[in-house]
Amino acid sequence: MTCTKELRFEWMDALHGAAAILVLIRHYFRIAALGPFAAHIDPGTMGVVAFFCISGYIIPWSVLHAPTTVLQFATARAFRLYPAYWVSLILAVVAAPVAAHVLLANITMAQRFMGVYDVVGVYWTLQIEMMFYAIIAVLMLSGKVADPRASLSCLLGLCVLSILLAIPRAVLSVKTPVAPAFSLVVMFASFVFYHHRHAGFLSAGRLWCLLSGVGAVMVGCFLLAYRKDWGFGETPLRFVLGYAVGVALFILFMRFDIKARALCWLGSISYPLYLIHVPVREIIVGLMPSLGEIPSALLGIPATIALAVVIHRGVELPFNRLGKRWIARYRAPRLKAEPEAIPLD
Repeated sequence: MTCTKELRFEWMDALHGAAAILVLIRHYFRIAALGPFAAHIDPGTMGVVAFFCISGYIIPWSVLHAPTTVLQFATARAFRLYPAYWVSLILAVVAAPVAAHVLLANITMAQRFMGVYDVVGVYWTLQIEMMFYAIIAVLMLSGKVADPRASLSCLLGLCVLSILLAIPRAVLSVKTPVAPAFSLVVMFASFVFYHHRHAGFLSAGRLWCLLSGVGAVMVGCFLLAYRKDWGFGETPLRFVLGYAVGVALFILFMRFDIKARALCWLGSISYPLYLIHVPVREIIVGLMPSLGEIPSALLGIPATIALAVVIHRGVELPFNRLGKRWIARYRAPRLKAEPEAIPLD
């Protein structure tokens, strides 16, 4: 997507670009090596949370502003996500071959639901996107997707689920899957905010009280779920800061309508960039194992951007157009041009 006057959310593409930069920083530089407090700073979490905020806002917009059935919605999302994803999977297997059953599971993008690990670590966010789409599809089938009370009920239910998953981690040292619940809370908070802005749902004061309460619940969940390190340098402060900055970026870009051209351009390729930056890094490290962190970044980041441009133009855009043409054959109204949601993301 490019920044044009035809689209309503130009700031969102710029935010995609900013979030992509944060994710690149996370995987190309060792932030924790900069000092004790730096261990609590995770640019990757900040970027991913910003991506989740975008999805929670733009997916309802796309559903509510075009005549869409569940099948058409699923088809549009599949054409949007899978082609570039499969290209990144090929790169990942080139970087580090995997067993056939692992590859086959990853092809579906539902590997975690099958108990199979992600070939590329960042794929976990795509499966959370799929969970969000599934809930949206249920709301569509029940005729509730336009009802603000339904999105509010989902938000409150996910807050309860987050608490129920966080407590066993703290009390029983059981590694429950808290990340999907925490991420979906962010997405549905953004969905409720969408209803506030576009349907007048809740007064500004009530919305502030609601979202403040949700934030307090999430802080409590972080304290419970990450009171011990589960092997990835996790601390409560790291997640509090990561989620707070990600949400703040979403609000700032929206409030001040930030749409810098460079960020917009980077945002247009942010989905393939997000998918391939780790495989590209691994290929470079495999070819030149003695290369240091800074030289690897100076070589890997431009290479990632260049390849993302190729995938965007040669794979992502053609399949997006193909998907819209395919859907248009089976209904009278054509798909409207819409901003694309990225899972990163």
